[in-house]
Amino acid sequence: MFESLLGGTLLRVTNTDLHSNTYLLAGPSDAGQGGACVVIDPGLDRACIEAAIVTSGWRPVAVLCTHGHFDHVGGTAWLQQTYGLPVYLSAADLKQAKLSNFMMAAFKLKNRIALPEFSLIDDGDAALELIGRQFSFHPLPGHTPGSAAILVDGLMFSGDSLYARRTALSKLPGEDHDQLRRSLRGLFAWIAPDVLVLPGHGGTATIHQIHAHNEELRAFMSAPHPA
Repeated sequence: MFESLLGGTLLRVTNTDLHSNTYLLAGPSDAGQGGACVVIDPGLDRACIEAAIVTSGWRPVAVLCTHGHFDHVGGTAWLQQTYGLPVYLSAADLKQAKLSNFMMAAFKLKNRIALPEFSLIDDGDAALELIGRQFSFHPLPGHTPGSAAILVDGLMFSGDSLYARRTALSKLPGEDHDQLRRSLRGLFAWIAPDVLVLPGHGGTATIHQIHAHNEELRAFMSAPHPA
Protein backbone atom coordinates (compact mmCIF):
# COMPACT_ATOMS: atom_id res chain seq x y z
CA MET A 1 0.00 0.00 0.00
CA PHE A 2 1.29 3.46 -0.84
CA GLU A 3 -0.13 6.95 -0.77
CA SER A 4 0.75 10.36 -2.16
CA LEU A 5 1.66 13.24 0.15
CA LEU A 6 2.67 16.89 -0.27
CA GLY A 7 0.90 17.42 -3.55
CA GLY A 8 2.42 14.36 -5.15
CA THR A 9 6.12 15.04 -4.58
CA LEU A 10 6.29 12.44 -1.78
CA LEU A 11 5.04 8.85 -1.69
CA ARG A 12 4.73 6.82 1.51
CA VAL A 13 4.79 3.03 1.31
CA THR A 14 3.49 1.11 4.32
CA ASN A 15 5.44 -2.14 4.37
CA THR A 16 3.51 -5.29 5.27
CA ASP A 17 6.01 -6.56 7.85
CA LEU A 18 6.01 -4.38 11.00
CA HIS A 19 4.19 -1.62 9.06
CA SER A 20 7.34 0.45 8.62
CA ASN A 21 7.23 3.48 6.34
CA THR A 22 9.30 3.81 3.19
CA TYR A 23 9.34 7.22 1.52
CA LEU A 24 10.04 8.28 -2.07
CA LEU A 25 10.82 11.99 -2.39
CA ALA A 26 11.00 13.50 -5.87
CA GLY A 27 13.23 16.35 -6.90
CA PRO A 28 11.71 19.80 -7.51
CA SER A 29 10.50 20.00 -11.11
CA ASP A 30 11.53 23.64 -11.37
CA ALA A 31 15.13 22.51 -10.82
CA GLY A 32 14.93 19.99 -13.62
CA GLN A 33 14.96 17.11 -11.14
CA GLY A 34 11.30 16.09 -11.27
CA GLY A 35 12.06 12.68 -12.78
CA ALA A 36 14.47 11.59 -10.05
CA CYS A 37 13.83 10.57 -6.47
CA VAL A 38 15.53 9.37 -3.33
CA VAL A 39 14.23 6.43 -1.32
CA ILE A 40 14.27 6.74 2.46
CA ASP A 41 14.24 3.62 4.65
CA PRO A 42 13.31 0.92 2.11
CA GLY A 43 11.65 -1.88 4.05
CA LEU A 44 10.83 -5.49 3.32
CA ASP A 45 7.84 -5.04 1.01
CA ARG A 46 9.67 -5.08 -2.32
CA ALA A 47 6.51 -5.50 -4.42
CA CYS A 48 4.86 -2.41 -2.97
CA ILE A 49 8.01 -0.29 -3.22
CA GLU A 50 8.45 -1.36 -6.84
CA ALA A 51 4.80 -0.54 -7.54
CA ALA A 52 5.29 2.95 -6.10
CA ILE A 53 8.37 3.51 -8.28
CA VAL A 54 6.62 2.29 -11.42
CA THR A 55 3.45 4.28 -10.73
CA SER A 56 5.37 7.49 -10.02
CA GLY A 57 7.61 7.17 -13.06
CA TRP A 58 10.49 8.42 -10.91
CA ARG A 59 14.03 7.09 -11.16
CA PRO A 60 15.68 6.37 -7.79
CA VAL A 61 19.19 7.82 -7.58
CA ALA A 62 20.05 7.24 -3.91
CA VAL A 63 18.86 5.50 -0.76
CA LEU A 64 19.04 7.19 2.65
CA CYS A 65 18.62 5.18 5.85
CA THR A 66 17.73 6.73 9.20
CA HIS A 67 19.15 3.68 11.02
CA GLY A 68 20.24 0.10 10.48
CA HIS A 69 17.29 -2.01 11.58
CA PHE A 70 16.13 -4.61 9.06
CA ASP A 71 12.70 -3.05 8.52
CA HIS A 72 14.45 0.12 7.35
CA VAL A 73 17.30 -1.37 5.29
CA GLY A 74 15.63 -4.55 4.04
CA GLY A 75 15.14 -3.22 0.52
CA THR A 76 18.52 -1.57 0.10
CA ALA A 77 20.39 -4.38 -1.67
CA TRP A 78 17.92 -4.94 -4.50
CA LEU A 79 17.55 -1.19 -5.05
CA GLN A 80 21.31 -0.89 -5.34
CA GLN A 81 21.50 -3.88 -7.68
CA THR A 82 18.62 -2.66 -9.84
CA TYR A 83 19.51 1.03 -10.11
CA GLY A 84 23.23 1.12 -9.31
CA LEU A 85 22.72 3.74 -6.63
CA PRO A 86 24.53 4.60 -3.38
CA VAL A 87 23.02 3.64 -0.03
CA TYR A 88 23.82 6.02 2.83
CA LEU A 89 23.87 4.92 6.47
CA SER A 90 25.50 6.25 9.62
CA ALA A 91 28.79 4.44 10.25
CA ALA A 92 27.73 3.91 13.86
CA ASP A 93 24.84 1.71 12.68
CA LEU A 94 26.71 -0.64 10.37
CA LYS A 95 26.77 -3.26 13.14
CA GLN A 96 22.99 -2.97 13.49
CA ALA A 97 22.54 -3.56 9.77
CA LYS A 98 24.78 -6.62 9.92
CA LEU A 99 22.52 -8.06 12.65
CA SER A 100 19.47 -7.87 10.35
CA ASN A 101 19.00 -11.57 9.64
CA PHE A 102 19.60 -12.50 13.28
CA MET A 103 16.94 -10.02 14.35
CA MET A 104 14.52 -11.17 11.65
CA ALA A 105 14.84 -14.71 12.99
CA ALA A 106 14.20 -13.38 16.50
CA PHE A 107 11.04 -11.69 15.19
CA LYS A 108 10.04 -15.04 13.64
CA LEU A 109 10.12 -13.64 10.11
CA LYS A 110 10.82 -16.26 7.44
CA ASN A 111 12.58 -14.08 4.89
CA ARG A 112 16.23 -13.08 4.98
CA ILE A 113 17.90 -10.10 3.33
CA ALA A 114 21.16 -9.21 1.64
CA LEU A 115 22.98 -6.01 2.46
CA PRO A 116 24.31 -3.44 -0.04
CA GLU A 117 27.66 -1.79 -0.13
CA PHE A 118 26.91 1.09 2.21
CA SER A 119 28.26 4.61 1.79
CA LEU A 120 28.91 5.39 5.44
CA ILE A 121 28.17 8.73 7.06
CA ASP A 122 30.66 9.56 9.80
CA ASP A 123 29.52 10.83 13.19
CA GLY A 124 28.30 14.41 13.19
CA ASP A 125 26.07 16.36 10.86
CA ALA A 126 26.58 15.61 7.16
CA ALA A 127 24.97 17.09 4.07
CA LEU A 128 24.28 15.47 0.71
CA GLU A 129 23.29 17.25 -2.51
CA LEU A 130 20.80 15.01 -4.33
CA ILE A 131 17.91 15.58 -6.80
CA GLY A 132 18.24 19.34 -6.51
CA ARG A 133 17.80 19.24 -2.72
CA GLN A 134 20.14 19.30 0.25
CA PHE A 135 19.72 16.46 2.73
CA SER A 136 21.19 16.82 6.21
CA PHE A 137 21.91 13.86 8.51
CA HIS A 138 21.50 14.96 12.13
CA PRO A 139 22.62 12.34 14.69
CA LEU A 140 19.93 11.17 17.12
CA PRO A 141 21.56 8.25 18.96
CA GLY A 142 19.40 6.31 21.35
CA HIS A 143 17.06 4.03 19.44
CA THR A 144 20.25 2.72 17.85
CA PRO A 145 23.80 4.05 18.24
CA GLY A 146 23.75 5.55 14.73
CA SER A 147 20.15 6.72 14.42
CA ALA A 148 19.79 10.00 12.56
CA ALA A 149 17.11 12.43 11.50
CA ILE A 150 17.27 13.29 7.80
CA LEU A 151 16.22 16.90 7.19
CA VAL A 152 15.35 18.43 3.83
CA ASP A 153 13.22 21.45 2.87
CA GLY A 154 11.12 21.63 6.03
CA LEU A 155 10.75 17.86 6.31
CA MET A 156 12.31 15.54 8.87
CA PHE A 157 12.49 11.79 8.28
CA SER A 158 12.85 10.67 11.88
CA GLY A 159 13.06 6.88 11.60
CA ASP A 160 12.23 5.29 14.95
CA SER A 161 13.66 8.12 17.06
CA LEU A 162 10.51 10.25 17.01
CA TYR A 163 6.91 9.29 16.31
CA ALA A 164 3.91 11.53 15.87
CA ARG A 165 1.60 10.08 18.52
CA ARG A 166 3.65 7.81 20.79
CA THR A 167 7.22 6.96 21.72
CA ALA A 168 9.51 4.52 19.98
CA LEU A 169 10.71 2.68 23.07
CA SER A 170 11.62 -0.99 22.88
CA LYS A 171 14.13 -3.43 24.34
CA LEU A 172 16.07 -4.04 21.15
CA PRO A 173 19.84 -4.55 21.31
CA GLY A 174 21.72 -1.26 21.27
CA GLU A 175 18.81 0.89 22.43
CA ASP A 176 19.57 3.41 25.17
CA HIS A 177 16.53 5.28 26.48
CA ASP A 178 18.54 7.86 28.41
CA GLN A 179 20.59 8.63 25.30
CA LEU A 180 17.42 8.92 23.21
CA ARG A 181 15.97 11.36 25.74
CA ARG A 182 19.12 13.48 25.55
CA SER A 183 19.06 13.38 21.76
CA LEU A 184 15.44 14.51 21.57
CA ARG A 185 15.93 17.25 24.13
CA GLY A 186 18.80 18.54 22.02
CA LEU A 187 16.70 18.33 18.85
CA PHE A 188 13.73 20.15 20.36
CA ALA A 189 16.02 22.96 21.50
CA TRP A 190 16.52 24.15 17.91
CA ILE A 191 14.10 22.47 15.50
CA ALA A 192 11.42 24.78 14.04
CA PRO A 193 7.81 24.11 15.13
CA ASP A 194 6.52 23.92 11.56
CA VAL A 195 8.90 21.13 10.46
CA LEU A 196 6.87 18.14 9.27
CA VAL A 197 7.97 14.90 10.92
CA LEU A 198 7.78 11.77 8.75
CA PRO A 199 8.35 8.83 11.12
CA GLY A 200 9.45 5.29 10.46
CA HIS A 201 6.06 4.01 11.62
CA GLY A 202 2.65 5.66 11.80
CA GLY A 203 1.39 9.00 10.62
CA THR A 204 2.92 12.44 10.24
CA ALA A 205 2.76 15.56 12.41
CA THR A 206 4.54 18.86 12.79
CA ILE A 207 6.92 19.47 15.68
CA HIS A 208 4.30 21.82 17.14
CA GLN A 209 1.60 19.14 16.96
CA ILE A 210 3.89 16.60 18.58
CA HIS A 211 4.63 18.99 21.44
CA ALA A 212 0.93 19.69 21.87
CA HIS A 213 -0.58 16.22 21.56
CA ASN A 214 1.99 13.46 22.11
CA GLU A 215 1.40 12.89 25.82
CA GLU A 216 3.42 9.67 25.92
CA LEU A 217 6.44 11.51 24.54
CA ARG A 218 5.98 14.40 26.99
CA ALA A 219 6.06 11.93 29.87
CA PHE A 220 9.20 10.32 28.49
CA MET A 221 10.92 13.66 27.97
CA SER A 222 10.07 14.93 31.48
CA ALA A 223 11.67 11.94 33.22
CA PRO A 224 14.61 12.97 35.40
CA HIS A 225 18.20 12.35 34.42
CA PRO A 226 19.55 9.08 35.81
CA ALA A 227 21.61 9.33 38.96
